[in-house]
Amino acid sequence: MFFLGEYDEDEAANIRTFLSDAGIRVELKPYLVMDSDEQFCLRGRYSRLKEMTEDISDYEHDLSLIKSALSHSSTPEEFDELFLKELDPTMMKIRDEILAHCESDEIESCEELSEESPEENSEDTSEESEPLDFNVDAWLNYLLRSGKAQSFAHSVLSLNGIIVGEPIGDKLDDPLLEIPADPGDFDTEPDELVLNADYYLSRSIGLYVDEFTAPLVSDMDEEFIDMYPDEYQQISALGLLIEKLATPPSDMKMSLDEFIESCMLRKDEHDVRLMVDGRDVFMELIRILERGDVLKSKGDKIKWKK
Repeated sequence: MFFLGEYDEDEAANIRTFLSDAGIRVELKPYLVMDSDEQFCLRGRYSRLKEMTEDISDYEHDLSLIKSALSHSSTPEEFDELFLKELDPTMMKIRDEILAHCESDEIESCEELSEESPEENSEDTSEESEPLDFNVDAWLNYLLRSGKAQSFAHSVLSLNGIIVGEPIGDKLDDPLLEIPADPGDFDTEPDELVLNADYYLSRSIGLYVDEFTAPLVSDMDEEFIDMYPDEYQQISALGLLIEKLATPPSDMKMSLDEFIESCMLRKDEHDVRLMVDGRDVFMELIRILERGDVLKSKGDKIKWKK
């Protein structure tokens, strides 16, 4: 079987439906995969970390925002909202405008579909919404910065046992912090240097395609080609090679060396040059064709069946 790729369950099922409808045999094999997230950090009291690193100004600023947001929050949701607003009020205003804009468009679209007749729907008479005025690069930078800041804020709450809505006492006078660090910055690794290693198990699906039915990809639904162009190209390349090898020579036989060379396919069409090299897996290709009752191999001879 030809390994097409690794997918989540829904996508694997979707691809299988497309391929099966075209007559291509598919096999799904579930397995567990593990993603890892490893990061070195300095973990210690603020007063100590301030002595160890010069680049702590951003964290000092975020600490002041954490204190301010905590003093006006009674729930974690309120804390997150207030913290982000204080981090960058302008960008939060833009975020609110984007959400309102999307919500307004969705409501208008639903109202138009329910109120207008089919004839009226066929003509676009609605006024176009005014485009939002914001800098994309600035917005992306904000998303990156806010993500890091929010992660730091949640870390501070967790490390110092702070529960939003409850009194914090002196927990933030000299809080316990974790900030990213590079071990290479230190001649001698300090006691505060720790490695956070997080591993996440998830279920994935390996999708395998029967090589002998790969040529049927020529009957594939156009929607599959649009949705999965890479998968389509892989199956097409495999199908062309299998189709070539399944076509017998005039005398219905050839030597093993000749067959190995025939496992190389070259094709030029318009502005596309295609090369498929299966010479390194010639024995697997022979077995595929034998299972398909196309040919038989014996020693260094290959014979095609009539």
